[in-house]
Amino acid sequence: MSMECDTRLSMMALRDNNRPQIAPRKTRRRPFRAISAASAAMASFTLLLFTRGV
Repeated sequence: MSMECDTRLSMMALRDNNRPQIAPRKTRRRPFRAISAASAAMASFTLLLFTRGV
């Protein structure tokens, strides 16, 4: 039991140590692309609505 708990705790510690280094890089790059794509889509949609409405 103690060996299994130690290995689980060590694996969780390794995962926690690796997450902060990997997560900010992924979260910084992807949302900016997603936000720019979403804003471009919304802008084109609003232009389409305004041009058809007029």
